[in-house]
Amino acid sequence: MSGGQECDSSVESAAGGWGRWQAQLALMLALPVMLTGLYGTNYVFLAAHTPHRCHVPECEGNISHGAPPPPPEQWQPDWAAWALPVASAADAACRRHSPRALVAADADTACHPHSFDNTTRQECDNYVYQFHVSIVPEFDLACQEWKRSLVGTVHNVGMLISLPIMGYVSDRYGRRAALITSGVGAGVLGLCKSFVASYHAYLFAEFIETVLGASVYPSAFVLMIEWLGVEQRILASLVLGIPLAGGAALLALLDYMAGYWRVWARIAYPPSFLLLAYPWLLPESVRWLVTRGRLREATAAVRRAARVNKRHVPEAALQKMLTADADPLAEKAEVAVQIEDESLFRAFFKYGVLRVRLSVCFVWWVSAVFVFYGLAVRAHALFGEPHVNYALLAAAELPALLANTLLLDRIGRRPLLTAAFLFTATALIAIPCLPPALSAGAAGTALYLAGKVGATMSLNALYVYSAELFPTRARHRLLAACSTLGRLGAILAPLTPLLASLRWWVPTALFGALPLLSAALTRLVPDTLHQRLPDSFADLDTRSDDTELP
Repeated sequence: MSGGQECDSSVESAAGGWGRWQAQLALMLALPVMLTGLYGTNYVFLAAHTPHRCHVPECEGNISHGAPPPPPEQWQPDWAAWALPVASAADAACRRHSPRALVAADADTACHPHSFDNTTRQECDNYVYQFHVSIVPEFDLACQEWKRSLVGTVHNVGMLISLPIMGYVSDRYGRRAALITSGVGAGVLGLCKSFVASYHAYLFAEFIETVLGASVYPSAFVLMIEWLGVEQRILASLVLGIPLAGGAALLALLDYMAGYWRVWARIAYPPSFLLLAYPWLLPESVRWLVTRGRLREATAAVRRAARVNKRHVPEAALQKMLTADADPLAEKAEVAVQIEDESLFRAFFKYGVLRVRLSVCFVWWVSAVFVFYGLAVRAHALFGEPHVNYALLAAAELPALLANTLLLDRIGRRPLLTAAFLFTATALIAIPCLPPALSAGAAGTALYLAGKVGATMSLNALYVYSAELFPTRARHRLLAACSTLGRLGAILAPLTPLLASLRWWVPTALFGALPLLSAALTRLVPDTLHQRLPDSFADLDTRSDDTELP
């Protein structure tokens, strides 16, 4: 038995399963994970659409950029009936009726019904905003929907770049170092973001903040399962998913209370500096310590975990960890990675089963991530108060996580994933099919929330199911490839409001169609519950997918 395996055995006997040590660890991880939920989709509110109309100097004088929002009687004045298009017009917020040249210079007649030609329209020179809450009025982004949507896209591009960078930090310097660097980095850049003076500076700060801060949850998840055991990653998803959803709900509450995006940022980001105390509070992964040859620290960590959990660890196992030679293990691991690099490339072309599973996995992840983030982006389009709707969307993740925890190991991976995709598709496709009065009301919101439950179940189940479809020697790398490609869905999700300009129901119909396709593709892969998992690429062809573990 190798030193690494012996370490695993010691860790499992001391801290395997759920004990007081894991509960303390989960409580410490709750803060950074909650902050990740708070920061993760802040662009939904900080770059929220703001009602606006053309400024009409003939009727309301001159204004300066950044002027406070007008009182209600000035936002919808009487003269709008002849100076502005009807509100139902497609371009009502971006165009105005042209003033007649003969009266434009006469101040006494400049704002009369006969002063405007209601048969022609012209682009607005300036805009009046109903509220001054988000960056839209701050940087004058009216009628530039693509600029507003680009904030979310840049945010998610930063997430894509963050994964390999912080993955290297995690493997080289430790899970704890990656978590602290990511969490504190997000706080520093987020706070700096609150002082920027231009749209482009905001966009740059948003990108760097995400590059630094998007890897808190992956680091926390890896640290949790390395103390719980890989087989209990479903439980790890639950205990970390609760504070993640709580942080998303807190985003809506804090935005409602702050009332201004700069105030929000200056309240939300400073708590991340508490993570600077984590080098002394948060335990490092014992498995990472062993892989780096820090066996004495690993042994001390196992002893502490065993003492807190009131479990006995054989002294012989601990002594074997102390005397294990870490250098040969590291050398063997490096050689294994080189062999894997070569065989993975060849295996992709050699084994059709691998190509099918990888292709299905790519579609699953792009679809699930696109729908999960797209539903959050579209929260403002729902019936009712946007902050309440977003908080409800965050709360919808909790029953989804609980359902997966209870069902994933009982009914199987494929049945649950198929049901979750179909549930999502049914709920979201039903919304455009309702009569307009219902789809725009409480019934449409209820179906939307049901879709979020299904989307969360799908994405959560994919972390378990996708990994079990691939051979042991390349499992983590292929899962990372699926997850990374899935980020394309997150990058595209903020752009879905642009589709609403075609028809209001297009984004929702798209959110429903992709899970329907994903549900159909589950028939191409086997269920993995109680099945012997493949160890090598050859096992994908030679083993029976229905062979159960003895």
